[in-house]
Amino acid sequence: MKITNDVLYILNKLAEAGYEGYIVGGCVRDSIMGIPPHDYDITTNALPDEIKKIFRRTVDTGIKHGTVTVLIDKTGYEVTTYRIDGEYGDFRHPSSVEFTGDIIKDLSRRDFTMNAIAYNPQKGYADPFFGRQDIEQKIIRGVREPDLRFKEDALRMLRCIRFSAQLGFDIEPQTYKALTQNCSLIQNVSIERITAEFLKLITAPYNEKILLFRESGLSDYCGEGLKKALSKREKEIAYLFGKIKKDEISALAVIFAEEKDAYDILKSLRLSNDIIRETMKLIKYYNSDVFCDIFTMRKILSEIGTESFLRLIDIKEAKNEGRINEAKLFISSEQRITKKDININGNDLLILGFKGMEIGKTIDRLLDFVFENPKNNTKEALTREALKWLH
Repeated sequence: MKITNDVLYILNKLAEAGYEGYIVGGCVRDSIMGIPPHDYDITTNALPDEIKKIFRRTVDTGIKHGTVTVLIDKTGYEVTTYRIDGEYGDFRHPSSVEFTGDIIKDLSRRDFTMNAIAYNPQKGYADPFFGRQDIEQKIIRGVREPDLRFKEDALRMLRCIRFSAQLGFDIEPQTYKALTQNCSLIQNVSIERITAEFLKLITAPYNEKILLFRESGLSDYCGEGLKKALSKREKEIAYLFGKIKKDEISALAVIFAEEKDAYDILKSLRLSNDIIRETMKLIKYYNSDVFCDIFTMRKILSEIGTESFLRLIDIKEAKNEGRINEAKLFISSEQRITKKDININGNDLLILGFKGMEIGKTIDRLLDFVFENPKNNTKEALTREALKWLH
């Protein structure tokens, strides 16, 4: 298993000081699967104060739960003491933690067997729950008692489905049964955390597994808007997910396109204003014949921009609607034209004799004049056209 020089340095320094050190969790899982880890988590039997003595530059990022961030150059690496979690009174966080010197006890508190694997270059793997075997068989299995794992942290249920969509793994039957029996507990998780996981699910390589989110009953407890949208169209959504690009804005548009209160639903999910704005652009034209002629396409391109227009082509192609080839040819050569691009402005119209609200309405009409033929975008042509409307 390949480990970066920085991580090897940390593991070696721990060993030199007489302590154990392992990389653990997602970085081990990804490495086993041949996926380059995007970060490394390190666990050790050294206590937080001992970690701070070993390394010159550290930050107390989660000292209460045994986590110290070790800084090497400008990169931070989380180093956490082996621990046993106390009771999860809020179905999300342990009320207390107890440090332990046993790596197996630490691994036993983790969510899924594939994430409960630790690795040390000298000692090899610590894999007490056969996570490597489950990875090989492409199975997501809860550690020891799945029911207890989900009761400890309800977000693990959504993570379970998200991992299935990301990795293409099946959920082991007892784990899935425990998920369906505990899905109402997701209501104890903040909507922000739910949305963060949901966005990862709908942009995952196997995002058509959103069907699991619906069929398990989990979607029923993640907001009325989401429940309503998926209960009506889950098979259609899953089908389109299998065809469109893995893009969160396109995916959200597909999910909520038929909802009259789509804007309010998106707001309730605590999505950013940018995501909501871009999603609503697609929803507006989701069921419209947008590629019927050049004039219409120029108007829509002006309104929603090139990136959204390309998303719209992708969705329409997945739906097998509209003149897709014409739209692709159009966007490959067409320049977006907006009000600021036409060669006449409000002051010009004022000089010609237009007043008040007439000016704005005239600019809109002149923009349509340019949409009809971009060669009309000259000061002379626009002035002549405007004078026809001057009363």
